[in-house]
Amino acid sequence: MENCDSVVLPHNETAVIVDPNDPSHLLAGSNDTQLVSGNARTAMGYYTSFDGGQTWLNGVIAGAGFAQTSDPAVGFDFNGNAFYGMVSFDLGLGGRALGGAIQVAASTDGARTFATPVTVEVSTSDTIEEDKPYLVVDTSSASPFVNSVYVTWTRFAFDSRDNYLESPIFFSASRDGGHTWSAPKEISGRNPALCTFSLTPLPYDGRCREDQFSSPVVAPNGAIFVAFVNDQAVNNGNFRDQYLVVSSSDGGESWTAPVRASDLIHDGVNDYPINVNGRRTLSNSQFRVNSAGNLCVNNNSGELFIVWSDNRHGTAADTNTDVFMVSSPDGANWSAPNAISTAVNDQFYPWCAVAPGGALSVSFMDRSYDPANVKYGITLARRHGGSVHAQRVDTGLSDPNHARWFSSATGGKTTFLGDYTGLAVDGNGVAHPVWTDMRRVVTVRDLSGTTEDIFTVAVP
Repeated sequence: MENCDSVVLPHNETAVIVDPNDPSHLLAGSNDTQLVSGNARTAMGYYTSFDGGQTWLNGVIAGAGFAQTSDPAVGFDFNGNAFYGMVSFDLGLGGRALGGAIQVAASTDGARTFATPVTVEVSTSDTIEEDKPYLVVDTSSASPFVNSVYVTWTRFAFDSRDNYLESPIFFSASRDGGHTWSAPKEISGRNPALCTFSLTPLPYDGRCREDQFSSPVVAPNGAIFVAFVNDQAVNNGNFRDQYLVVSSSDGGESWTAPVRASDLIHDGVNDYPINVNGRRTLSNSQFRVNSAGNLCVNNNSGELFIVWSDNRHGTAADTNTDVFMVSSPDGANWSAPNAISTAVNDQFYPWCAVAPGGALSVSFMDRSYDPANVKYGITLARRHGGSVHAQRVDTGLSDPNHARWFSSATGGKTTFLGDYTGLAVDGNGVAHPVWTDMRRVVTVRDLSGTTEDIFTVAVP
């Protein structure tokens, strides 16, 4: 599948889910750039398939009451209803997001159409910025909370001088198909042994409050687990991250203190080169990167997995990022990291899903196919026991250094191709990776370069 709602404008940041009752029924999402009165804005693009990903219908969901939307998150309940989460916001000076809201749109016709998004949380202050929601639906028939919809997100707080203060993870639940939502609550918790310092103007209080990229799943018994990246592991001037996990056994009413799932993630500011916007990037590139992947669960055994990428095998002068995985039987005790990718050059933006038989699948962008470590393809790795089988699933390399979009200050190197990819595995074990592809050249207003399309493929 390639996005077909625009032939020239960029699409990025992908999500995908499979209907738990129908392996041929898929819903994907992406940021969808549009031109309105000559100005660019992003809306939520959705892509629905009823034949296992062979054909797709396209549509757009606009944020209710806001000019922009981004950060798609998708889910199906046990009855075939679909849900689409997003952050909605306006833009201020310099293109900065203003306040905004976490919103969820619901569909009762199998994701053919979506109702107006419902607001889960809205910022009432210029110093609060809602960001990066992700969504999961409880689809376990054994769960006391079946068909509950859960959304997690990051709440960024700044002072009146725009100094960063904190970014804890928040949570809300819906028990009525997304019509109403519980009062948002902070769930990232407190653990002074793990979150050992803070260098913001707020007094240090042991809270794990400098977070991003929350990822929720529901275990077969209805327990909720949320993983997130935290930046308070060690105060050594490099500010490397760690993956933390919290859980709830009562539908989100109460939460455990965070536990550490990863080792120290090698993604500090001294571990990577820095792009023109002051963000971490990769060698020979300008697009921003992060270490985050996601949390996924075996729907039979309840085993949990987290994947991420980091540069422990490379340097800031010569990156060689790889994908790593940890696993847990209970969310409290985690394995040592295992490498999913060991190829040369950079592998990044991983996403995991678990097949019905228990095999872990991980898709990621992969520059091992280009000796120059510039262009990327897509690799799908499947882990059976202790062995990993990786295969290339794209049909053409993507070129981020000859870009039409997000490249005005870099001579054609894009500074943004999305912050993550997506992957779902259906009930027959078929994997559906979805990614931002940059193989196609377009010309707009006499300027040519590669655009950003959404691609997917069904991999038996």
